Amino acid sequence: MAVPRKSDEPRFKGGLNRLGMSNHKPCKELLSDRNVASWHTNLQEGSEITADVYLRRLNRFCEEHETTPQTLATMDAKDAFTLLVDSVSYYRARGLTGSTIKGYIKSVRSWLLHNDVAITKTVKIKGASNTPTLKDEKTPEPHELHSVWRFCDERQAAAISIIAFTGFRPGVVGNYRGNDGLRLQDFTELRVDNEQKEVTFTAIPTRVVVREEQSKTGRAYEGFLCEEGCRRLEIYLVKRMRAEERLGPQSAVIADDLRGGRTITTKAVCKIIRKAFRHAGLHWRPYILRRYFDTRMGQAAAKPDMGLLEEWVRFWMGHHGDIEATYRLHKKLPDSLVEQMRQAYRRASETMLQTVSVNRRDGMMRRELRATALGMVGFTDDEIKHLDLEALTANEFQELVKKKMDLDTRNRGSPSRQLVVSAEQAKKYINGQGWVFRGSMANGEVVIESTSSSPTA
Repeated sequence: MAVPRKSDEPRFKGGLNRLGMSNHKPCKELLSDRNVASWHTNLQEGSEITADVYLRRLNRFCEEHETTPQTLATMDAKDAFTLLVDSVSYYRARGLTGSTIKGYIKSVRSWLLHNDVAITKTVKIKGASNTPTLKDEKTPEPHELHSVWRFCDERQAAAISIIAFTGFRPGVVGNYRGNDGLRLQDFTELRVDNEQKEVTFTAIPTRVVVREEQSKTGRAYEGFLCEEGCRRLEIYLVKRMRAEERLGPQSAVIADDLRGGRTITTKAVCKIIRKAFRHAGLHWRPYILRRYFDTRMGQAAAKPDMGLLEEWVRFWMGHHGDIEATYRLHKKLPDSLVEQMRQAYRRASETMLQTVSVNRRDGMMRRELRATALGMVGFTDDEIKHLDLEALTANEFQELVKKKMDLDTRNRGSPSRQLVVSAEQAKKYINGQGWVFRGSMANGEVVIESTSSSPTA
């Protein structure tokens, strides 16, 4: 039976209010119904994200129709089809895109099918596969991605590097609930020395495994991280160790700094990356990094001298294919094939993917470490930009930092709140004198800051 209404009464009442998210009836109220909870649980077996999105859309759909999931479940297929067709016209009149309308129709059809209301006719939606907000999105060039690094902290640089240089989804780095993500154990050729505060890679490009529980398709796969990505990850991990975090196989690769190195949500991963983009004046989506990998590696695969197969690129990105089927069948790839892939990835990444050339990489790492340290002691972006950080000797760099700190002290008329000390000295300050870690210097020294208004050294 269709939703009852007077013949001259519009099917929908009220304006749209944050379509897709309910402000009137919490979704948890819907889950108090055993049937709705069963539908939601079944969807979660496929995807927790899909389950929650469908629940929100069903809730909003019912609000717009002034009905309930229970009433929808009692409709016959003909009335349900008419309702969905009317819904398309309604949402279209309100200016929603075809892809958004399709999302609502799919969610409601899922609920109807759960209740054995099977609609066999096609609900036609013009532009259902269009993404108008993305039509003008341009994949960045390496030099454009390189411009972002200056605006990143160590964690942001590591997160961006992993997605841009492996092609992994943000949900691999940290999952929907934030209870799993890439861990150090997934970097099978990475070694950590907590005592010496060192990170090494036994092979570069280094191998990275995506466990099946982290995979969108539910199937394990693996990829590689290039040298530039390894170095940015190394800087981030060393910083965490110098802040007295003890890293182990279960440590998150990109961690929640407030929770002692645990994994973070997909939303948090995207927020970290988006913040760096906005700071750089760019309106990119975090997902553009995966598109960057796909585009650049696709171009490399088109060059015969690279020895790179498109099928390998699809596998590294977590798509289905013959390599994925082999991996699934045998649980691992032959060592000879892994090395063949590694060398092809190395050739492609050095010429098409990385944002710095091979012969400039050491200088790049020195420059970025120093730029980070200078920012922490008060240098502005413009001041840093005009310094030749690669050419400065260690003594010249130290003198530059000390002059800046002395100048700040005179300007404030009070003792400096920051110091540059050795790692051993930093332990004493941090453990017993009210100082906190602020960053690492290129020569192994660290920047600390007093939490007291009148610091004493």
